[in-house]
Amino acid sequence: MKRLFFLLSLLVIAIVSSESEMFSSSEKFEIKTSEATLCIDKKGNLKIVQNTGQIIQINTPLNTLWKIVLKNSLNNKEYTFSPNNNFTIEIKNNVCRLIAKNFNIENKSIPFKAEFTISAKDDAFCFSGSLDCNSEEWMLKELYYPNINGIKFNNNNPGVYWPLGLGQYFEDPLDFGSRDLTYPSGGSAAMAWFSINSTNAGVYIGIHDTLQETKALHLEYDKSLKVFNAQIKAPVYDDEYPVPETMIKIYNGKWHTAARFYRSWYDNHFKIVDPPGWVKEDAGWLLAILKQQNMEVMWPYKDIDKLCDIAEQFNLSTIGLFGWAVGGHDRYYPNYPPDNLMGGREELEKAIDRAHKRGIKIIIYANGKIMDTSTDFYKYNGFETILIQENGQPRIHYYIKHKNSTPVIFAQACTGSEVWRRTMYELGYQAASLGADGILYDQVGGVGAELCFSKNHDHRTGSSDVGNRLRMITEARQKTREVNPDFIVMTEGTNDVILRGIDYHHGVGVGTAISWVGIKGFPELFRYTFPELIITQRNQPPMITRTDANFATLFGLRHEIESRYPGDVEYLLHETLPTPESYSNVSSPPDIEKINFVSPADARHYFYSLIEFEKQNSEFLRTGKFIDEDGIEIDGNDILAKGFVNNNKIGVVVWNQHLTEKRNFLVSVPGYHLIKAGEPQKPDVEANSPLDANSLRILIFEKN
Repeated sequence: MKRLFFLLSLLVIAIVSSESEMFSSSEKFEIKTSEATLCIDKKGNLKIVQNTGQIIQINTPLNTLWKIVLKNSLNNKEYTFSPNNNFTIEIKNNVCRLIAKNFNIENKSIPFKAEFTISAKDDAFCFSGSLDCNSEEWMLKELYYPNINGIKFNNNNPGVYWPLGLGQYFEDPLDFGSRDLTYPSGGSAAMAWFSINSTNAGVYIGIHDTLQETKALHLEYDKSLKVFNAQIKAPVYDDEYPVPETMIKIYNGKWHTAARFYRSWYDNHFKIVDPPGWVKEDAGWLLAILKQQNMEVMWPYKDIDKLCDIAEQFNLSTIGLFGWAVGGHDRYYPNYPPDNLMGGREELEKAIDRAHKRGIKIIIYANGKIMDTSTDFYKYNGFETILIQENGQPRIHYYIKHKNSTPVIFAQACTGSEVWRRTMYELGYQAASLGADGILYDQVGGVGAELCFSKNHDHRTGSSDVGNRLRMITEARQKTREVNPDFIVMTEGTNDVILRGIDYHHGVGVGTAISWVGIKGFPELFRYTFPELIITQRNQPPMITRTDANFATLFGLRHEIESRYPGDVEYLLHETLPTPESYSNVSSPPDIEKINFVSPADARHYFYSLIEFEKQNSEFLRTGKFIDEDGIEIDGNDILAKGFVNNNKIGVVVWNQHLTEKRNFLVSVPGYHLIKAGEPQKPDVEANSPLDANSLRILIFEKN
């Protein structure tokens, strides 16, 4: 065994064998936060231990801390390197640097250097570094770092707070199993952090990347060892890479502590947009597809007046016009000229103006990420605008809307294309010139951050277009506001990158409905971290049930009614209850049983009164800050309660989720006293009286 110790200001230790002792008892590396201690022991194990009670312990061998994938440009082969023992450690000023230089293939040395640093920052443990390859023959493809294994809770089974969509919560680690997410994407990781939380202590793992580039989050539970293993993967495709900071924080308290930590970092680097006042006060929208993919017209432009009638019956004041252009919905994108078959441009402008006179806002649809491969746009501009995969092929997919219609084939666009961004800007101008109040660029918030290998775009080859998406929507927002200061930009889905450019979000994915493709969400996670988010629930039927409406109100989501197919039109215009035949030609019909559960009049009546209730309590449910249950004490079977704070008052919305029985409950807010209670259609009620089945009540507290 050979060792070298420089015991001045710099300590260098060469690791020769995994069995060698790295440190003498007085020379080991150790750093602390207020809640935990990180050390590297004599055997080369990185350990993190909670200071108080030592409930949380992490034990990770240094020689598994990272993995690097290099790609050779000559033979196009990939080679994976793990640290094993081929690295040195330098310690200076409470910073540990792990340095690897010797990368060899078949006795040939690769001019590549990897340096990883471990330090204490912002009361957490910070893992960062840099990679550099000084060779045209080699490229860094992927980095897996940090790989944090052996995360153990010694008191009980902890829960996992997982950032899929608006959020998920897994009470049992066995239910969590092994999962992966890609950030940023409304359909995958909408935030770059997750938390493992026991009764009153947790582990936060978050990527603090100021560029907010694509990352893959992995977490798995080893049921035999009863430990969690976590991993962060970064696609690089470059010859150098400044490794962004990944923070590991041991904390006392509930998961809200972790959310506040991430938000504090976010606020130090980014600013969320401030939407116009009408968006903040908006109750939600009526989404109407005027013309479907099979070219069937359901709402000609003159019938926008009828849509206004329907919106008013539901107490909604915003209408989204989908399928409004010549191609209908999901056809001919990105060509969006007004359709003469539906009345032409002049009739559309007049209809929008009439809606405005009734106090109703109009949003125009466009898709920000796909193009129809049958169009001249694709023929003449596709080379410059499509997303190119690593194999050199375009990313192709299709939507089947009707059973008797040929699927429309789409190529995915890349917002790194200047041509595509200019096309989107022009669509924004067109929407403003038609008199609309906003444009929705569909899929920009929800579609995953796929890598693009085009050499013609404004991004590094092999990176995603996430930064360019933000650039596109931000510039579109700025330019359209030169025409109309209150014009807004919307998208479908959300993530914490596009929060910097989107005024209003159309809900999609986990957490925007009670159940999304069978997955129960935990919308508290995103809503607590980013309470400024204004997003609709996702409700695809042409009506809304009491349960779905209550769900949205409780979490501060805006409401939605959708009209997509002729069966929806018949229901909305004539109160015709649908049968399976009403949607016999539709590939994905709405839930007919749900639509028919109550009469159209009863459904509208409750929904209308619920929005009135929200308006009466707008200081909490519109402009208040969502605080979840943080600081609120709640007791009661089948009772769910969430708080909204505004200045010195807190409004707590209580929901009895039982469908047939009343429930008793108790809610208190330490440091506050109760001043008022109310329900839909009952502005004053006894605060602590039993709550009716499937009903809401708001309790208003004022600070002592």
